[in-house]
Order: sequence, then structure tokens, then C-alpha cells
Amino acid sequence: MDNKGYRKFLIKFAAATLVFALLVGSFMYIVDPLQMYRKASFYPVLFSSQERYQNAGLARSYDYDTIVLGSSMTQNFVPSDVESVIGGEVMKLSIEGSTAMEQSTVGKLALDTGKVKRVLWGLDYFAMRQDLDAEPVNMPMYMYDNNPLNDYEYLFNISNVKQAVGALTLPADDYKAYRNLDTLRNWDKSAKYSQQAVLQTWEKARIKEVGYGKNEFSLDNVKSVFDKYVLSLIKAHPDVEFTFYYPPYTILRQQVWAETNPVRAENQYAMKKYMFEQFSQYPNVSVYDFQEDASITYDLSQYKDLSHHSQAVNERIIREIAEGKNRVTADNVDKFNEELESQLAHLAVDMESGAFSLFVYVDGKEVEFSVPAQVREGRILVPVKELAAALGVEFGFDGTSVVKLRKGEVTATLNKGSAEMIVQTGEDAAGARTIDLGYEMQNLGGSMMVAVEPTAEVFAKSLKVTEPEDYLKELRIETESAE
Repeated sequence: MDNKGYRKFLIKFAAATLVFALLVGSFMYIVDPLQMYRKASFYPVLFSSQERYQNAGLARSYDYDTIVLGSSMTQNFVPSDVESVIGGEVMKLSIEGSTAMEQSTVGKLALDTGKVKRVLWGLDYFAMRQDLDAEPVNMPMYMYDNNPLNDYEYLFNISNVKQAVGALTLPADDYKAYRNLDTLRNWDKSAKYSQQAVLQTWEKARIKEVGYGKNEFSLDNVKSVFDKYVLSLIKAHPDVEFTFYYPPYTILRQQVWAETNPVRAENQYAMKKYMFEQFSQYPNVSVYDFQEDASITYDLSQYKDLSHHSQAVNERIIREIAEGKNRVTADNVDKFNEELESQLAHLAVDMESGAFSLFVYVDGKEVEFSVPAQVREGRILVPVKELAAALGVEFGFDGTSVVKLRKGEVTATLNKGSAEMIVQTGEDAAGARTIDLGYEMQNLGGSMMVAVEPTAEVFAKSLKVTEPEDYLKELRIETESAE
């Protein structure tokens, strides 16, 4: 091919490419599958499952006066249900696994439309655990700016082309979950809520998440992220009502964080105080804390894992926000943190019936244990060394499997993996008796654990267990006249 023929080919190829691009671009602009330019009108709407992409169109093209922001913890809000409680016209703009930067990006776009009067924001601490100047990785920022020159990234995206073809060709009865804004990205009906699944996940997480805190973000960094991506929106929109709430994870989720990443736990407490101090400067901001509500966080049957709760909990949250329950004020901001810390200090886990708070008193003095008590086959297990100290009993351990407890003339011998305790008085080995512990002594969560009741009964005068309220047990031991 000579140079003239080569140039002619290139011209034809460039022209064909341009025509093809114009056809594709025009097709995409007209169909507008993610509704970036206008609300769908001439075909049955088919929303995308990709929230980071779809939310831009929802924010731009739909009518609303209230938006919902947050992570997957907010996905089970049903807009029509929220409207029935607080009024208005609600648009849910949740993003699964989102950072504060991503939430702020979609929130800013909606706020800049001038339509928003109210923001409901489920604010997770983990959303603010990011580099302050991190570049967006998953967020299509070109969909959230006002620069038409980069719209080619939307118009010539192969996934968006497929979305457009699907919107035009798929029967209206197909993919019903992606045709209704009330159910869009709501996973309640597909989730399997199970107390046993949560308990099993908790046991695995205590091992799996060890070491997660080695590269924890500093508190100053987290504060800066909050200031940049959350507080800045409040400052820029003084006429908008902002309602923040802290989503209720299971008490077991909080326990694993506290156990495996104590720096993170301390930062979370500090951030609640810091955020309230900032929020309290603005009359258009209120904040609610549901993380210490035991009636939610201890009810493991409402969760599919350690964190994600049912739609019923979302419905309760919006009702209680409307009623003013769990609102954080200057008078109670510290009490919320103190309550969570108390719950973790007294946490007990029954592998059959779930979590509860256990308060143990020896001679009227409260005893706290370094790891959560556990209930196995009806027996309350606590660290044997700490129990011995509380009972005023000498503790001995051979370093492998044998534990000896001694008080006065009474000696009890226990073996790891055995549910029997040998009790001897003085040197009378022949008169030793065997006591059934009800569950073998074993290492759980890094501590040698033993059943409280039979052990305490050997060295104490009396033992009484009561349940004064839901998710709460009290165990009172008196030792004065023990042998």
C-alpha cells in the first residue's frame, strides 16, 4: 500500500471511528441508563446495583428533600417507611463499605442541588479510618463533578452500555429489586439472621483479627478526616437539618475490637466525644447513639454477622430518633461511652442463648474479669486464676495442665480438659471427693476458664444467681465462713 492509499485508509478509519463514537455517545446520552442527565421516561427504569455509580444519577435527577447517607448499616432503611415517620420525600444514597470521603462526595452532590432540607447520616467510626489525602479508588468522581468534558467516561463505559441495553430490552418484570427505589440495595429479605451464626463468627474473629491494630490510624488523622469530609458539609449548609446516628453493632463486635485492637477502641470513644463537641456548635445538628442499647446490641437474632442488623432495627432507629430517644447531649455524652465500657467489662457469652452482662460480687465487692465470661452447657466459665484471687484462694499451675487451688486446709485439683475437680481436706487423700464441674476446664480466648458455681461452692459460704432484668445476671458469693 502506497502512502496515498495508507492516508486514505487512515481517514476512512478515523471517520468510521468518529461515526461509531457519535452513535454510541448519542445512544448513551439519550438512554442515560444511570439517569445522570434526566429521570428515565420512555423505558421501564432499571437501576444499577453499583451504588457508587447509581447514586450520582439519583442525586441529580430525582425529587427529594431528605437524604440518607452511610454504609451498609443504612441500606435497610426503606424510604417510604422513613417518610411515614419523619415526613418529607426521602432518597437513600447509602454506599456499602464506604469511606467518609465517598459518603461526603455523594452528600455534597445532593446538597448542591439545593433540594435537601434534611440529612440522616449513619456515621461509622470505620468510615473515617482512611488517609486524609487518599485518592478515590472505587468512586467515579467524574460523575460527581460539573465538568462535561469528562462525561465521556460515563458515555463510553462498557458496563453502562450493557446497563442501557438491559434497560431497553429486559422485560419489566425482570430484576424487580432493581426497579423500585424502596427496595434498591435493601438486603433484608436475602439475609439469614442467626444468633448461632453470630456466635460462631465471634469465636473465629477473636483469632482472625488479632494483629489488625498494628497499623491503626492516629486519633489526629481520624479527627482530620471527620473535619474534612463531615464537618465541612455542616458548615457549608447551615439551613439544612443534619441528624447523625451511630449504628448499633452487636456487643460481640465491640468486644472483638476492644480485645484485638485496643487503640481503635480508645479512638472510637475519643471520637464520639470530639464529634459531639463539634456538632454542638451548630443548632442544625443532632446526634443519636444506639451502640449502647442492650435491647438491640445483645439481641443477636437480629443480626446476620457481628455488625449487620435487620430492617426491623432500622425501622426502630428512625422511630426512636423521631421520639428523641438515645439523643446525645452535653449531660450524657460521657455516659454513653461509660455504658459501653461497662458492658464490655461485664460481658458474658452463652454459646446457646447469646450475650448478657454478668456482675459478680464476692463479699459485696464487684469482681471484673479480663476476658468475657462464657456459658457452656449451662455453666458460667471465668478465668480460674482471677476467680481464685477474688475468693482469696492460693493459685498454683504446673505450666501445662494442672491447677491447684488452696484455702486453709482445703485443696482442689483441676486438670485441663477434665470436668472433674478433686477436693481434699488436709492430708486425708483417702477422703478426697470428686466434684462435677459441669464443663471441662479449658483455654478459651487465651485464658484458662473454669465453672464458677462448683468452684466457688468449695471455698465459699454461699452463692446466689439472679436475673434482675433482660440480658443481665448477678452472681453473689459470700466467703466469710468458708473452710
